[in-house]
Amino acid sequence: INAEYMGSVYFFSFLLPSSLMSDAQNFWIRWPLICMSSVVSESVTYPVDFTKTRMQLTQHHAGLWATAQKIHRADGVTGFYRGLAPAIMRHFVYTGLRIQLYEGLREKFRAPDGSLPFTARLLCGAMAGGIAQFVASPTDMMKVRLVTDRHVNNPPKYSGLADCVRQIHAEKGVLGFWRGVGPNVNRAAAVNLGELATYDQSKQLVLRYTGLKDGVAVHSLSAVCSGFMASLVSTPFDVLKTRMMSGTHTSQWQCIKALVTHEGPAKLFSGFLPGWARLGPWQFCFWVTYEKLRWALGMEGF
Repeated sequence: INAEYMGSVYFFSFLLPSSLMSDAQNFWIRWPLICMSSVVSESVTYPVDFTKTRMQLTQHHAGLWATAQKIHRADGVTGFYRGLAPAIMRHFVYTGLRIQLYEGLREKFRAPDGSLPFTARLLCGAMAGGIAQFVASPTDMMKVRLVTDRHVNNPPKYSGLADCVRQIHAEKGVLGFWRGVGPNVNRAAAVNLGELATYDQSKQLVLRYTGLKDGVAVHSLSAVCSGFMASLVSTPFDVLKTRMMSGTHTSQWQCIKALVTHEGPAKLFSGFLPGWARLGPWQFCFWVTYEKLRWALGMEGF
């Protein structure tokens, strides 16, 4: 499975226009750095993401602490890491592509004087996130199925990652791995519109108005802004994605209608606080690690 998805990164890097991916040498230098940074961030923050996903599937308004207690009683500490393997695999594809695409698009849209409006950064972020998520959608499907398995099925349906892949393929074929790809891509576009564009713009503003050098303080301040905006704009899409991929709804419209009718509009923002609690540290870990790794190899900052 790992070889299959690592191969997809290589394959899609040649399908995408070279003007969007910069030169091939930089792509293959940056990609391992992005993957290493993603592993650090995902491993640190995954328990919060797991709890948030369980909250979004609960029909009543359960809080973060109550949901976490229920998970711990049922599965212990290790229960919070169920689905971590496909989550990390997803970032090898998803984050590896979205960061590369954003940097390529950013350079493509720059004016001759080097300036780039914030609206252009937003567009670059949305495009990069949507394309990358479409490619990585199968790994997200596996993660959601494993996270929700013990909540939806009694006894659990999947014995592990390989069994999850086998059963999804047996049920729906190859296209089954792209179930819910619509809300998935929409969410990724919203996340990256908020995350990449906000981090990029915030970093430039912090450098310009604080007098700080390009270092951990600047990266941390930018990551806080980025995490908040990404959480705010993406939470409704995240709820839809989770419900669709768990197999409980047949279409995005039917899912929205059922949520608003039976659980209220506020349910669309279920998981915002744990989402922000996760994205804040995730952004911090990722950007500080990634910027430092780039610096260590003599590359310019993001």
